[in-house]
Amino acid sequence: MRKDQAETSVLFELIAERYERKSLLITANQPFSGWNDVFPDPGMTVAAIDRLVHHSTIFELNVESYRRRNANDRQKERRRQLPTDDHNGATTIAN
Repeated sequence: MRKDQAETSVLFELIAERYERKSLLITANQPFSGWNDVFPDPGMTVAAIDRLVHHSTIFELNVESYRRRNANDRQKERRRQLPTDDHNGATTIAN
């Protein structure tokens, strides 16, 4: 999702201001390879990533989203509770 220049400038300024001065914790749902879709300027993208990774420890978590898993579980539960037809004209509720 591309952001406008004002939004990305604020993020870049934060990264640049904290660089080699203070700690900064960033969480993202996209790998660095997808950051060109966030920053409108490729040069700003490279500079931001360069500052972030220079003295960083990166924890990459490749796990299923718990929100997606919970939504899928709720959807399965709703399907399980839908009335079903036993082909003899009787309707039952699955439990």
